[in-house]
Amino acid sequence: MRASNQTPFVAAILCCLLVLSGCMGKQPQTVPLNEAGRQEALSLWETFLSRDTPPAVDADVRVGWDVLGSKGGVAATLIAEQPAFFRFAANDPLGRSLLLAVSDGTSFTLIDNRKGHVSQGTIHSRFWRSYIPRSVRAEDLFSLLGGCVTAGEGADAQPAQDEQARGFWYQWQDDRGLRHHVLLSRYHGEVHQHMLIDGRGEVVLDFQYSDYLQDTKSGYSWPGHLQVTGAAVTGTLTLRVEQIYSYTPKGEAAFHLVAPPHFTVEQIP
Repeated sequence: MRASNQTPFVAAILCCLLVLSGCMGKQPQTVPLNEAGRQEALSLWETFLSRDTPPAVDADVRVGWDVLGSKGGVAATLIAEQPAFFRFAANDPLGRSLLLAVSDGTSFTLIDNRKGHVSQGTIHSRFWRSYIPRSVRAEDLFSLLGGCVTAGEGADAQPAQDEQARGFWYQWQDDRGLRHHVLLSRYHGEVHQHMLIDGRGEVVLDFQYSDYLQDTKSGYSWPGHLQVTGAAVTGTLTLRVEQIYSYTPKGEAAFHLVAPPHFTVEQIP
């Protein structure tokens, strides 16, 4: 990739870890439920929260972006593991790794094989926060990618009917004051949309899910397509799953990298 495209390219890599850095979204349009509808919605939500979710995922993906006037895409591999482990490699057309990023939920390492450069720091660093908004916590990343809800969240969610009859919306407020709005399919029990709205009523992040992939052996499901927009995103990010290899955890060692001896290493404050 040409040097002029490196900045958006790197941003796209980090975006897959929800490295998100502005467009507005519409708030959910709902209608009230009668008592029978409310009980149906609450039962559906209880079933959703109690279902088994994948402990990890290992997949080939295609990341696309339309950000800050730059539009493109790249093939990549994604390994993610609950609660907050991620490994993401962007590959060239021959399958060789161009950029490799890992995070264990506390620190991150980014290796640029084209430049022979390594960037390391914590998720509290200015570099990390310049891409990932504070509205996204490390422990939320897996669930936001996988169309799930972070453990312990949503127990007191209040339901409403989607105005277009696409399913039920569930709303709750987390301990940071962010309002979550989740659209659950009435018939399949899958998340179609998850919006994060701040105290000013602004849609900070809007995740839209589709084309779920079902694993008949494990019973797990994973969205085959994810689109991310919102006030914290300067455009649109998409992630399409090409193939899922496993839902088996790899262990913490897979999310720590040793820099090649001839690479320069930069510690990010």
